[in-house]
Amino acid sequence: MAIQPPRGTRDFMPAVMIRREYLIEMIRAVFRDYGFQPMETPAFESWELLSKKGGGGEAVKDEIYYFKDKAYREMGLRFDLTVPLARVVVANPQFPKPFKCYQIGKVWRYDRPQAGRFREFWQTDADIVGSQSMDCEAECLALAVNVLSQLGFRKFKVRLNDRKILNGVMEVAGIGKKMEADVFRVLDKLEKIGPGEVKKELGRIIPPRKARTIMDAIGKSGSPSSMLRDSPGIESSTVADEGMNELRDLVGKCKTYGIGKYLEIDFSMVRGLEYYTGPIFEIFIESERNVGSVGGGGRYDNLVELYGGKWTPAVGISLGIERIYDIMESEGMFDQPKTRTEVFVVAVDDSVRKDAIMVAQELRAKFANVETDLMGRDMKKQLAYVNAQGIPFAVFVGPAELKKGRFTVRDMKSGKEAGLGLVQMAKRFGKG
Repeated sequence: MAIQPPRGTRDFMPAVMIRREYLIEMIRAVFRDYGFQPMETPAFESWELLSKKGGGGEAVKDEIYYFKDKAYREMGLRFDLTVPLARVVVANPQFPKPFKCYQIGKVWRYDRPQAGRFREFWQTDADIVGSQSMDCEAECLALAVNVLSQLGFRKFKVRLNDRKILNGVMEVAGIGKKMEADVFRVLDKLEKIGPGEVKKELGRIIPPRKARTIMDAIGKSGSPSSMLRDSPGIESSTVADEGMNELRDLVGKCKTYGIGKYLEIDFSMVRGLEYYTGPIFEIFIESERNVGSVGGGGRYDNLVELYGGKWTPAVGISLGIERIYDIMESEGMFDQPKTRTEVFVVAVDDSVRKDAIMVAQELRAKFANVETDLMGRDMKKQLAYVNAQGIPFAVFVGPAELKKGRFTVRDMKSGKEAGLGLVQMAKRFGKG
């Protein structure tokens, strides 16, 4: 019996990887368009960093892949890309502000695998460190909208809330600071289990009256114009008013970016990570394939200080490769070929195999991707391989072609052939 990959992980064959690389490169290109610079952090970090109270939170802490190295140091696989970024900022306070960076890489969470959720998955993060302005949130959201639009999505929503509004709800409901994280952890399940079950779970940890107060306050969503006129039934909370004002400021700035039509206010949205301090957001694509949010983020002004640095405002957004890919695949949005190879050099017989290699080398200096036979196959079997791989063009090298300096180029889809020299092929297939 063949050994399978660990539960919650997958192998990706070349045809799938070509699509995934296309998706990642599209996201990377937009990040660069907005002036974000590339950064990379280790796959594993110290357990002290990953498990620190006030970072990811107890729920995420339970999902971290924990281990000890050979020197018995406690380690863990990173569960997101934001906590490692905070460590980097602490170690490099001299960075010019704002510090704008992006990271693209794998993260790990020991979660129950299900549709759109894996234990090993890719995130693409863009973060802005050093500014308190809502311009940062607006730019992150504009970036995300730009990515989805360029990928071909037209129907999606950006849901907004503010942690200060949620803190105000807790204050009015009489929930102490020690209980806030537990309540937020339950509220974060709304999308999965629904209001009824959430109310039941809240009733197990706080009095039913307080649970009703919370559910009544957060059970509202709609357009910014309708939702931001007044506070959500918690007018007595100063901190909630601050959150409302932040959202009004953010919505106004988003309109400047031309993305106002995508926004929706949802006072029930929590986002499970404890480090958020201000506006938070999640992105949902309208699709028959329900995979949940495809991206999210928010402001985390206290995280750098939590890890030993100076108080440093910061905001970021993350887009999930797996979920976006699943939707694009299910809706037939990919049109990438199954192979990166564009040209296959065919040796018509054994006498010209060295010549075929030399022609392939000449072509590689001018073209994107070229293959030649590595199996000692005859011409018929070489062409069968070309067809099986979906390689669009075959270049035939034989004694007659070498003598003339012109090679038969066959379009494998149409079957049409033309005799071309290397210079002519450079014009037809060259990188430009």
